Amino acid sequence: MSSYETIFFWVALLFYCLACSGFIYSFIFIKPRLVPLMASLVGVGLLLHSAAIGARFLAQGHLPWSGEYEYALMGGWFITAGTMMIGWRNRSLQALASVTVPLVILMMGYGFMSNPRLAPMAASLKSLWLYIHVYFAWLSFSAFSLAMALGVLYLLKEKNAAQGGGNPVYERMPSLSRLDELIFRYITFGFIMDSIMIVAGSIWAKDLWGSYWSWDPVETWSLISYLVYGTAIHLRVTMGWRDARMAWLAITLLSTVIISFFGVTFLVNSSLHIFQVR
Repeated sequence: MSSYETIFFWVALLFYCLACSGFIYSFIFIKPRLVPLMASLVGVGLLLHSAAIGARFLAQGHLPWSGEYEYALMGGWFITAGTMMIGWRNRSLQALASVTVPLVILMMGYGFMSNPRLAPMAASLKSLWLYIHVYFAWLSFSAFSLAMALGVLYLLKEKNAAQGGGNPVYERMPSLSRLDELIFRYITFGFIMDSIMIVAGSIWAKDLWGSYWSWDPVETWSLISYLVYGTAIHLRVTMGWRDARMAWLAITLLSTVIISFFGVTFLVNSSLHIFQVR
């Protein structure tokens, strides 16, 4: 990491941590007025996060495309940017950051502990299909993360309603039916982005390894993730799964995405995918 990137990275992480603790405080002590303020802190953190990416680009000459640190850096940016965009368009969804920001903090922390050193891009990564593949991977990961966060908010709001309601933090959120609709919409959007990601990755693999599909561990887990989200859409459309069941699906299925992006390369050394700069 360059000196400027290090400063921007840690200050951004500080703002994310302050916002995270503030959101938790607002939920526990019923302080709805804190939610917009914490969302503003997330916005400042996102600007600093963007500056860290810019500093890394200036130091390396290319966007962060490879290595678990760079993947966490850019993946976290997409999740936070998506969260802020939703909160900006609909203030009743500003509390979404209370779920996505902790995930981003963990991602950035894991990425930093992996290997944040500066390194030239490997020759195998210099492909237009890589950019397409990774771009749609970030979009799908962001969409599935937002669906997960909406699922958490749905369950919290439902529990509050079952207890008689009255908590203004939850009352500020959209209705349960609207949250349920948004969960399905973001799962569907993420599924389409995931489809494009897999196709682009297969074309890249053909050029790089000589075959469209080689049952690499990362490829296999990506396929598993793709199939389970497709199953979730099927359950909604054909069997009418809604409400709490859909919320729990959105929460639990995100684990398959996390495993395919981070867990496989952490546990398996035989993967052909280059997620870690060594």
